[in-house]
Amino acid sequence: MGLLSGLGRSADPPPERWRVPVYAAGAVLWRPAERRRGTGDGDGIEVALVHRPKYDDWSLPKGKVEPGEHAAAAAVREVGEETGFACVLGRELGVQSYAVGERLKLVRYWAAEARGGRFTANREVDRIAWLPPGDAATLMSYSRDGRLLESLGSLPHATAPVIVLRHCGAVARTSHQDGDADRPLTVTGRVQADMVGGVLAAYGPTVVLSSPSLRCLETVDPYCRREEVAVEVVPALSEEGHAERPDAAAELLRVLVAESAPVIVCTHRPVLPSMLGAVGQAGQPGRDPHELLLPGEFLALHTAKGAVVAADRHAPYPTER
Repeated sequence: MGLLSGLGRSADPPPERWRVPVYAAGAVLWRPAERRRGTGDGDGIEVALVHRPKYDDWSLPKGKVEPGEHAAAAAVREVGEETGFACVLGRELGVQSYAVGERLKLVRYWAAEARGGRFTANREVDRIAWLPPGDAATLMSYSRDGRLLESLGSLPHATAPVIVLRHCGAVARTSHQDGDADRPLTVTGRVQADMVGGVLAAYGPTVVLSSPSLRCLETVDPYCRREEVAVEVVPALSEEGHAERPDAAAELLRVLVAESAPVIVCTHRPVLPSMLGAVGQAGQPGRDPHELLLPGEFLALHTAKGAVVAADRHAPYPTER
């Protein structure tokens, strides 16, 4: 039983030292298995374990989330620092909770595909091992890490993100003199856009589709400039286009899921219900059925073989802890 599961069972409040957890992020880093004579690993992949001389343990790459950093971006950064490999994230695998000294530590993990690199021994990690999942589970120092391997194997490990993004905070309709399509982001919205660009980069989308409305174009602009990706304007993603052709955005999303290619789709709140309903995600994972995504939030639909196999919801700012 994890520490969190027992906190509510006593009349006494949790210890003061647990009230501000240490937040961390990591990944099950995987790559296609090298062909080895006489081996028959059915998964076709190998995963990376790191050896930390300070603790003399074998574990998954992970590390603390820096102030103001999103956990997804932290996971990619920590993988790079500890293993030397670049990666792109897939679906989220779970959260570990355990005590470290007098603090509660919460670690979020993702599946992550290695995209090239080379290990060099560093201050925290002196060795790295690429192993089939079964062998990795045997070498791991902590049984909790083995459960993450099980989570990786429970669904396809290779997925492509179809990211549905609601534009960031925009100037109110009532306070803007020009047409609705020309409403820009607020100062806060521009900060959100800069932050969400870093989070989206963790997933590595190579195509960006956007409503022609200024608030959507300004939302994806930081990501496009950062990754040197051109934006493609799609009128059907706008509120006006949705009013004229209510099924067009939904059909676009069905096609994108069927193609299973990494893509960002930036649109508006009124478009979301029918759009997400087209792939069976209309009620997922909203806090409020009438507010599927908050400004600047996105839903990463992880696709494989033309179907959605998992969905993660993220924001570039804290929405809940």
